[in-house]
Amino acid sequence: MGTAMCYADTATNPDGTADAFCYCGWSEIHPTIAAADTAAESHQRATDAAEAEFAAAH
Repeated sequence: MGTAMCYADTATNPDGTADAFCYCGWSEIHPTIAAADTAAESHQRATDAAEAEFAAAH
């Protein structure tokens, strides 16, 4: 059984805002690319930590 990993990324919108999104379906809109990058990194770290905890318990 494999572990599903989250891969978060960002994209800049024409209006200057930025999307933070993940292949798992999570997404958020942020006012700047820096804020979107931070959100994407936080999402990926939190998901990776939760998956590692689950794998260690099973």
